[in-house]
Amino acid sequence: MDDRRLGMAVRARRHQRGWRLVDLARHAGVGPGVCGLLERGQIGKLSVRTARAIAGAVDLPLNWDIGWQRQELDRLFDADHSALAASFATVLEGGGWVTRSEVSFNHYGDRGRIDILACHPAKRIMLVVEIKTSIVDAGDLLGTLDVKTRVAPALVEALGPGSLGWSSPDAVVPAIVVADGSTVRRHVERLGALLNRYDLRGRRASAWLAAPTVGPTGLLILRKLPYGNGVDRRRAGRRRVRVARAKSAQSAS
Repeated sequence: MDDRRLGMAVRARRHQRGWRLVDLARHAGVGPGVCGLLERGQIGKLSVRTARAIAGAVDLPLNWDIGWQRQELDRLFDADHSALAASFATVLEGGGWVTRSEVSFNHYGDRGRIDILACHPAKRIMLVVEIKTSIVDAGDLLGTLDVKTRVAPALVEALGPGSLGWSSPDAVVPAIVVADGSTVRRHVERLGALLNRYDLRGRRASAWLAAPTVGPTGLLILRKLPYGNGVDRRRAGRRRVRVARAKSAQSAS
């Protein structure tokens, strides 16, 4: 849907409800003039959040279509997710954790897949790890991870209980591992109290992974995406280029 057709659709929905422009503005939490811009197809002058609020007020959710590039981007996101999961699994295994990746479960109606299910045999602690390249819906993320943490003790079979020597953990700790970046950091800061129960972060989380104990309610770890050349391609944008000074006429001669 192009900008003009979206504006026409919002106006038509507004008229259908018998709303004036000020009524739409009140429901969207913005000014009438801003709503008028959208209805005239001038979406380029609005922020994405404002456009979503106005369209959402008349039950028109905005879903941008990235067209033919969708498959390419899906492959990129999958590759980033896999690289982040693999690098974190390596860290865990280096600290004495036994790990299993992509563990599926169907437990009394709860279905899903755990990105990394880890166990520390010596400490009888399980770690349920959710890998994210970004945080889109924090509420959904936390709710889903709660379910996975609840069913994790029943999945000990996936970690080989015979070799571990125990059939149930003394503690199950949820962990969120997110690809680090300025946008993610701002988002985590805005979420504030919603993530407070994930009480171990940064160096404290790393120290706990090396010597786990019963106690933490959750781990929140921001981790750079790993690349073979050691360069984060997301930051490989404009770079300063040094221009060599022109040689003097004397040295040139």
